[in-house]
Amino acid sequence: MLPVLKHHLWRRVRAAYYAFALERLPLGATLGRFVSEWETAQGFGDSPKAKPTWDAEYGDGRWAYMGQQHELTRYWTLIGYMHSLGRGREYLDVGCGEGLLFERFKPLDYQRFVGVDISDVAIEKLRRYNDHRTSFLSADGDVYEPDGYFDVIVFNESLYYLRAPVRSLERYAQSLKPDGCMIISTYTASRRSLAVLRDAKRTFKVLDEAKTTQGQNSWLCTVLKR
Repeated sequence: MLPVLKHHLWRRVRAAYYAFALERLPLGATLGRFVSEWETAQGFGDSPKAKPTWDAEYGDGRWAYMGQQHELTRYWTLIGYMHSLGRGREYLDVGCGEGLLFERFKPLDYQRFVGVDISDVAIEKLRRYNDHRTSFLSADGDVYEPDGYFDVIVFNESLYYLRAPVRSLERYAQSLKPDGCMIISTYTASRRSLAVLRDAKRTFKVLDEAKTTQGQNSWLCTVLKR
C-alpha cells in the first residue's frame, strides 16, 4: 500500500509542479530535480531518457508510428515555417530521430542541413544522406555545440526530452544568425512539454504559433526569436 500511496503523491507533486510553475519558488530547482528523477525512474514517455534506452527504442521500432498518416498535419506545419523563415538556407534539427522531418523537407532544397540525435541506432539509418551539405551525427542535445550559424533551429518533439530545456534553448540561440529563429513542436497532452514551452515563451519572443489537430491529438508549433 505504501508504494502505491507514494506513487500517487508523486503524480500529484508532478502535476502541481508543471501546472503552477513551482520551479520559480526558492526551492524550485531542487524540486524540479526530484520530479525529473522520479519521471525518469517511472519511465514517463515525455521525460529525459538515457542513451541506451533511446537506442533500444529505435532498435525495436518504438518510434515508427511517427511516420504514419496521423502525424502528417504537424509535419507540414513545421515544414511550412521552416521553408518560409529559412528561405532554403541553413537548418539544424536537434533530436532528429530517424530523419522523418528531413525526408519530408528535403525536396524543398537547402544550403545546409544538420541533424543530431543521441541515438546511434537512429543516426546510423541516416548516414546515407551525408554529403557536402547534409550531416547527421550522434550527439547529446544537452551538451552539443553546433558548428557555425543557422537560419532555423528545429526541436521537433524533442525539446522536452532535454534535461535543461530552456538553458539549452539559450545556448542554441547563440548559434542563430541575426535574423534566425527556433521552431518548437509541442505535444499538448504532455504536462512536461507544455511547461517547457511556457518557460521558453517567457525567455524568448514569440514570432508566431499555430495549433494543429488530427483526431484526438493536437500540437503547437511555436516560432521563437531572441
